[in-house]
Amino acid sequence: MGRTSELQALEAVLTEAENEGRALLVQGDPGVGKSVLLDAVAARAQERGLYVLQVVGVESEQELAFSALHQLLYPLLDDLTALPAFQSGVLEQVLSLREGAAPGRFAISAAALALLQTAAKRQPLAVVVDDVHWIDRSSAEVLTFIIRRLRGCRAAFVLAARSGGNGFLDPVGLPVLEIGPLPAADALTLLDFAHPGLAESTRRRLLDEAEGNPLALVELPGQLTEAQREGHERLPVSLPLSSRLESVFADRIRQLGSSARFALLLTALEGERPGNLRHIHAAAVTAGQVWDEGLLEAAERAGVVRIDHLAEQITFRHPLARSCVVYMSPTTRRRAAHEALAAVMKAEPERRAWHLAHAADEPDESVAVELTRAAQRAQARGGAAEAAAAFRRAAELSQDAAERARRLDEAAFAAGVGGLLETAHELATHGVESLRGAAAAAYVQFHREGDMDAVFRILLPLMEAAPASASPEDQQAFDDAFYVLLNAAVWAGRPEAWPPVYSMLDRVSESARMCFDSVADPARTAHDVRERLDRITLGLSPRTTLWQVNWLIYTAMYLDCFTFYDGVWRDLIGHAAYDSLRFGVVARTHEAYMRGDWDTAVAIASQGIADATEHDYHLVHLIFTYGLAMVASGRGDEEALREHCDTIVAWAQPRRMHLLLSAVNETRARAAIGRGDFEEAYAQATALTPPGELPSHFPHYQRVYLDLVESAMRTGRTAEARAHVAAGQRARIDAISPHLKVILAAAAAVAAPDEQAGALYEAALALPDASLWTYEYARIRLLYGEWLRRHREYTTARVQLSAALELFEQQLKAPRWAQRARDELRAAGVGVGVQTGRSGVAMSAQERRIAELAASGLSNKEIGRQLNISPRTAGAHLYRVFPKLGITSRAALRDALKAFDEAGRTPA
Repeated sequence: MGRTSELQALEAVLTEAENEGRALLVQGDPGVGKSVLLDAVAARAQERGLYVLQVVGVESEQELAFSALHQLLYPLLDDLTALPAFQSGVLEQVLSLREGAAPGRFAISAAALALLQTAAKRQPLAVVVDDVHWIDRSSAEVLTFIIRRLRGCRAAFVLAARSGGNGFLDPVGLPVLEIGPLPAADALTLLDFAHPGLAESTRRRLLDEAEGNPLALVELPGQLTEAQREGHERLPVSLPLSSRLESVFADRIRQLGSSARFALLLTALEGERPGNLRHIHAAAVTAGQVWDEGLLEAAERAGVVRIDHLAEQITFRHPLARSCVVYMSPTTRRRAAHEALAAVMKAEPERRAWHLAHAADEPDESVAVELTRAAQRAQARGGAAEAAAAFRRAAELSQDAAERARRLDEAAFAAGVGGLLETAHELATHGVESLRGAAAAAYVQFHREGDMDAVFRILLPLMEAAPASASPEDQQAFDDAFYVLLNAAVWAGRPEAWPPVYSMLDRVSESARMCFDSVADPARTAHDVRERLDRITLGLSPRTTLWQVNWLIYTAMYLDCFTFYDGVWRDLIGHAAYDSLRFGVVARTHEAYMRGDWDTAVAIASQGIADATEHDYHLVHLIFTYGLAMVASGRGDEEALREHCDTIVAWAQPRRMHLLLSAVNETRARAAIGRGDFEEAYAQATALTPPGELPSHFPHYQRVYLDLVESAMRTGRTAEARAHVAAGQRARIDAISPHLKVILAAAAAVAAPDEQAGALYEAALALPDASLWTYEYARIRLLYGEWLRRHREYTTARVQLSAALELFEQQLKAPRWAQRARDELRAAGVGVGVQTGRSGVAMSAQERRIAELAASGLSNKEIGRQLNISPRTAGAHLYRVFPKLGITSRAALRDALKAFDEAGRTPA
């Protein structure tokens, strides 16, 4: 009653869901009627032919990772077979249908979304989520991910939460429908409908006290005596609405017998899952309570619960009734209930452990052990936040001080992995005297505060004092600390940061030392790292710790070979556990940029920034911003580049993070090269690496190497350009990685005398897999084409310039670079598009290039090999050219192209 506009808004969501996904958050005070509206929308969805999925947040299940997600997805299990095996496997692990390594949050979210999309293709969905504020953190994060990506998914999400608290759900950008009190006229209608015949004085008082709250209007009159309802007795002096609704249920609960109240307490603590009646029955008997079949019927008649005998399920009519049952129960009785539930849940070790933990009133090592195992299981399913809570409670129950400290360290680590940096900081402060605790504290300083000096202050004393130990646990703890220390030195980029790092090298593992050699001073120490990385990868097993994989990812990223190992590591370690590593996302962004997949780099970086912002990973946010700046510089988007650089400077400058600040010079140099401002490019590049020098402890020297050489040559600084090439050759940077081999070869060709340049360009293009590095490869073709045109070798120049144009325009989407290629093509006598006089249809640069090669006598296979396309693609392009030139065979190509050029037709 009185909710016409609200129902219309909900109907609109359902209507839209039949074609396009949409979500709506319903908010209001307790008892305002949110659940009634959700019931109404579920009923209307069913009438319209939507498949309804209902989820209810339960306070007692907040500590259980993915308990709400289980409610959402379990009815859709039949659709799992339609998903890729990896995604179905992720969901089976999350739903505890099979064992497996820890799924990453992104993998879980993407798989859940895919399952909903699959189900929605068959039938539109209506997802109704009540009591969002009680949903566990892991499920809430997945829901947040899903409702932001509903475009194209025929699903309506209607969620309800109490005003002022959405729990762990992030409502940013989510439309909100506020449910306020009923207007006076509607409140009166509802009161008269629910309780006809009330005395006028009673009606006025109840309307005043209820203040339009529907639940109070429906429930409060039922607590009055008949004389009070008829106006023969005065109503109580106070019906305070602040504790109003709990008092409604409290009165009803007090009327029940002791055994029935205990059964309700078991229900409140166990959760309202289908089949919970069996557990409640068994727990009550275990606790010595009298049980009979009519035990709960009185509670149902009193309006406290609903019983579904078919599903063997008991649920509360309202969350406040559940809260009231717990609130009214003495501490000793609550502990007894938890203990009884633990006794009957041996088949559900995680629930059992938490019940035991809640039952304990003093330290108990046996319970701490069970809860620790529960934490490890939660972590294995990707529930890092829940694992942190379990480790923390296990520490509180620990009887041994050393075990307590160890579990707090584990809690801090789990909190950090789960993105809960504030929790990690809070937990780590206890243990700054232990190496693991110090590593967790330094991790927070590194990622959240960007305080590299604090990292050194926290870690160095403990690392220097740590006794040498051969135990794997001690070695891992030392490596964990060294990982943060090394990262701090790298990003600080200051000379004084490195001596302490060098002093620790004799203590670290082989993987850690390898990583150090790849990032600390790579021009001098990284030459054999690729071979070492191969050896370590061959020795991996499914038992390899995730932290060791971080070392490998870090190493591979700086060798530009992450993609080569990505699938190998995922298969060995387990897809879900591997994908939970945040640094892997950073590496994917970097590799996508280096390989010229710039759209993917932007997509990953943008998602990474959203995740980093949500979890206060401020440094990671800036690293992803650096990735966006790299793409903006390559594409010549000066406005975006300026914005990204300003963001980097504002954060990095006061923290003296020199490597991050170098991103500004690097990306500005790249942008200047693209627009042809070679003086600016030279100034920016030489601010980072003086010509002829490869600075020590600057792992990004290679990112401006070719820019420095080209800009030096373009500005008449031939000696400086050749000195820089010579420095790279002396350092043998081409032996470090295939990518660096391409960069050095390109720079050598650019700086070479004319009589050597042509052969050097050919050699650079002929390097194995040179085309993998699309940006440098396109630049080599462009530079070679320019050189050929200057030497009047127009036909060959056109081939190179056309290839460069296509790469810059189609793959990299770099308009300024593409324009350079166009200008050179025009100077070489051909342009981007060619109009035939016969058809008026444009011939693309790729088609022209293929036609010229075919006219020279090359087969489709040979053309494909030269242009890095398949023979089938070459043939398809060629046969589109024939009608444009008015010919029917390859034999006529040479004359047709010659006639076309002699006619003086210019490019479109």
